Amino acid sequence: MSCGTGEGLMDIWAPIAGLAVIIGIVAGIVQILQYLQERRQKKRQPIAEEVIASSPPAPAIPSNLPPRGEFIGREKEKVRVREALASRWPLTCIDGIGGIGKTALALEVAGECLRASKGEVPANGMPTFDGFVWTTAKDRELTLNDVLDAVARTLDYPGIAQQPLEEKQESVRKLLQSKRYLLIVDNFETVKDDAVRDFLLRLPEPSKALITSREQKLRQAWAVSLKGLEQTEALTLIRSEGRRLGLVSLEKGEERVLLRLHKATGGAPLAIKWAVGQIKQKGQSLDTVLAALHEAKGDIFEEVFARSWSLLSEEARCVLMVMPIFAASASRAAIEAASDVHHYALDEGLGQLVEMWLVEATDALDAAKRRYNIHPLTRSFARARLSESETFEREARLRWAIHYIERCSDMGRWGYTPGFPWLEAELPNLLAVMEWANRAQGWDTVTSIFVHLYYFLGTRGYWQERIKYGQMALKAAEQAGDRSSAAVCRHTLGWILLRQGKHVNAEELLQSCIRSWIDLGQKKDAAQAMITLAKIAVVQGDLDQAREVIDEATRVVGDAGYEAVAHGLLTTQGHIELRSGNFEAARTLLLRALEATQRRGSRVSVGSRQIDLGNVALAQNQLDEAAPYFESGLESSRQFLRQDNIAKAEFGLARVHALRGNTSRAAELALSAREQFVRMDMEYEVTKVDALLRQIGNKAGTETINGQAADMSAF
Repeated sequence: MSCGTGEGLMDIWAPIAGLAVIIGIVAGIVQILQYLQERRQKKRQPIAEEVIASSPPAPAIPSNLPPRGEFIGREKEKVRVREALASRWPLTCIDGIGGIGKTALALEVAGECLRASKGEVPANGMPTFDGFVWTTAKDRELTLNDVLDAVARTLDYPGIAQQPLEEKQESVRKLLQSKRYLLIVDNFETVKDDAVRDFLLRLPEPSKALITSREQKLRQAWAVSLKGLEQTEALTLIRSEGRRLGLVSLEKGEERVLLRLHKATGGAPLAIKWAVGQIKQKGQSLDTVLAALHEAKGDIFEEVFARSWSLLSEEARCVLMVMPIFAASASRAAIEAASDVHHYALDEGLGQLVEMWLVEATDALDAAKRRYNIHPLTRSFARARLSESETFEREARLRWAIHYIERCSDMGRWGYTPGFPWLEAELPNLLAVMEWANRAQGWDTVTSIFVHLYYFLGTRGYWQERIKYGQMALKAAEQAGDRSSAAVCRHTLGWILLRQGKHVNAEELLQSCIRSWIDLGQKKDAAQAMITLAKIAVVQGDLDQAREVIDEATRVVGDAGYEAVAHGLLTTQGHIELRSGNFEAARTLLLRALEATQRRGSRVSVGSRQIDLGNVALAQNQLDEAAPYFESGLESSRQFLRQDNIAKAEFGLARVHALRGNTSRAAELALSAREQFVRMDMEYEVTKVDALLRQIGNKAGTETINGQAADMSAF
């Protein structure tokens, strides 16, 4: 009975139990679905401050920074980037030409900040952040949506990435406002979505943005502009790459050889690595690689310049193509003349080139003083483009030469001292015009430029250039049959050779130019050449010959009243009396010469006469009178950078200090003078300085030192 009753109960409860199991499973599924739905809705809701605050802690320092490679140099630039990131400035831009190392610098500084943020190294002023987000526009089109997604996923808020763009932007903004994050955008110049720019400019505190760009368009950013590596940095990189690739010739190569690669690449790290790779992978010689860089051959130029060239306006292309014509930096006026692009179009073209780092500009506020230059790689690229248009190049070079001829003509025959700063800035370009005109057999251009340059070259101590280009101009004048210009060239060469102690050659040149000027009736020029010839006799100690030449020069000019000739006659007569030991007569003549040159306003010659009077006083052991003359002569000579007279004044003061027993100061001045004399190949003066240095060491008597004064005149 009981067994029957139990079986009945089991029959009743079995279906009920099965049903309960089914209901339990269904309920469980419902709960799971409900949980997932709630989680989905939670993630789709706009993020709020309290949500962020209550969210589970993310990894200590979230980061998606790419791996860092070896980094060399750029210590100053790293300091500047760190300074920007530590400031209140929200946006920092590392800009520069392609391949100059912008991305590497951004990654290096970000990596250092990451290590400091993790506590792996002491911060020591290094900016620290709660997270690092790296995005790049290289080889892809980067939009604001891409940037926002990168932020959300890197900082471990994947739900934000699922939101509509407008909500996503607000959520990311609040996220960046909640903690101090660093957002990096690489290759910003290729970003076409203006919303990215707007977002970065409105980045909330305390987060920061760091971008790299080949263009200088973000004026609101803290700019860190990159140029080529310094020589020591470039050498380190070349040797490091040589070691990495097993190129012992580069790893252990001579510095002078490796510096050729630095010069050709302008210190651009990408170009250096490309060049080393060519040597390794293709077995090319260094000379072959350097030639390829010079001629803009190789895929590196496509990588660095192709996109930029495609974006340039026609006017900007014309400006860029004329830049290699200039041997050094150029003024706006010179670029305008060569390119034939004018006014607003020129401003726009230059502006575009500067923004894209194809042309570099100095920061002078005065447009007339601003200079423009290009990186060596850009020069090679632009030169290759220029060579593709023979007509444009020929016309551009002609306009370029005419510009400099006209500008020189404004200065008169010799140039004038107020124009020296312009001549200094433009000297490489003026010499380049001479080189080009000489190759093109433009003889008049060669002589015209040199006639306006030689006084400046002599004054500023560019004596080797005066000799080289004086010889070039002499040949050009002879080719053109221009006897007067040929005589000018001979006189200028004789002037230099006299000061270098090459008296025989100097005398031959001077005799020739005197004959030419006499034949041409140019008495003033002939007399001045005679005065120079007389100075050779003074230096050689043939004072009678010197007097005869001075008398002949006086007869040639008669009573014409040429002030420059009268000054030269007085000066040379004073030198003759000084060498003769007639000190009072020498003083009288040289004082008259000083007064004459002061009346003429020739401030460069004033320094020469002051040094002469210092030598007269020193020869008489009148140290208290000699010192002020030498000091005044030194000051005057430094004002116009008259290099030979600077050295002569320093040598005069060295002798004064030696006689006063101040041997330390004497040696210091003597060594400074010697350095200048050696540079200008003034062998006679070098021997005099060496003798003084020996006498200082041996504590020589006053007679020996005083005796040097009579033959150290400042011509």
